[in-house]
Amino acid sequence: MKLFEDKIREDYGRASFGDNIFNYYDNNQQAKIAEIREVLNKWFENYPEENKIELKQNFKNCFNDAFYELFVHETFYRQGYILEPHPLLENSAKRPDFLARKGKEEFYIEATTVSFLSELEIKRENFKEKFIEELNKMSSPLFWLGLEKLEFKKDNFPKVGKLRKEFEIELNKINLADIEIREKNTLLTNELKFEDDNLLIIVSLFIKSEAIRNNADIRPIGFQFSPVTIKDASELSDKILKNFKNKAGRYGVLNKPFIICLNLDFNFNLKYDVDWAFYNTSSFNSITPKFTKVSAVFVSNVNEGNIFNLPKHRLIVNQHSAYPIEMKNLELSFENQDVETKKKDIDKILELNGRNILE
Repeated sequence: MKLFEDKIREDYGRASFGDNIFNYYDNNQQAKIAEIREVLNKWFENYPEENKIELKQNFKNCFNDAFYELFVHETFYRQGYILEPHPLLENSAKRPDFLARKGKEEFYIEATTVSFLSELEIKRENFKEKFIEELNKMSSPLFWLGLEKLEFKKDNFPKVGKLRKEFEIELNKINLADIEIREKNTLLTNELKFEDDNLLIIVSLFIKSEAIRNNADIRPIGFQFSPVTIKDASELSDKILKNFKNKAGRYGVLNKPFIICLNLDFNFNLKYDVDWAFYNTSSFNSITPKFTKVSAVFVSNVNEGNIFNLPKHRLIVNQHSAYPIEMKNLELSFENQDVETKKKDIDKILELNGRNILE
């Protein structure tokens, strides 16, 4: 069984909001998508045969979580471990993601993703993205649109069709020569504004080059101006620590070492946010032993879009663990009380240089 079966693919389009991620990767034939698909198929070959049907279904239902589970499996598989998915435990009806074995060594692995946004923020962001996707269907043959401001006043989804028509009417009234004069004067702006009881939106106008004018396949909204939000470092580290704690106490008493794998989305800082979470007096550096069931935490920042240019990982040993892990058997670089032992980065383990992964 393959994760993505061999078939003729003729879709070269971009993903639209609401597209099922698995279906997009399964049907699209862009060169980059095909390359990612081949890598994931290669990893899927190494996954236990009896568990492939379940994992493939998980990819269809929740692509990002399934992707990370496959990534974690491949990372330890490449280090010589045999991984058993969802092993039985003596003291819990719940099951961790993997039991890893190499020789006489055994340890449990739990993998989870950590989102920068709360569930409410995710819903709001999805609401916004759906609106922009619909607005992008408008015709703007001469101008790029820069989204300066977008404010939803109510929970009702705006009447995007009406807004598209109003913007198209206004765009057709504009004289290119007037815009060109304004672009030479940095004190003048070229904007369209719409406001009603549900919505406030302001877009800037920028003239397209002659080569792409009247190309209906190019979406008019070229970029968005987002306000800069500065969050307290402890707020972000608390999200990481909260996810870690949920997994640390999930399985009751364990009789083997236990590694928790956390995959952070791109908004987190792999250095500072992780330091705040684990190198403080209430975590791994506490005087009183804490999280003794956990042997180490593996922190990554990986997704299907960056697998050929992976950021560094963090593998942090818990000095208080009741079941320490045999770090000499792992090929990954690791940290113990803020002292790093340099071995291999993830890209070296997985040979993810874009050339020899499929050899």
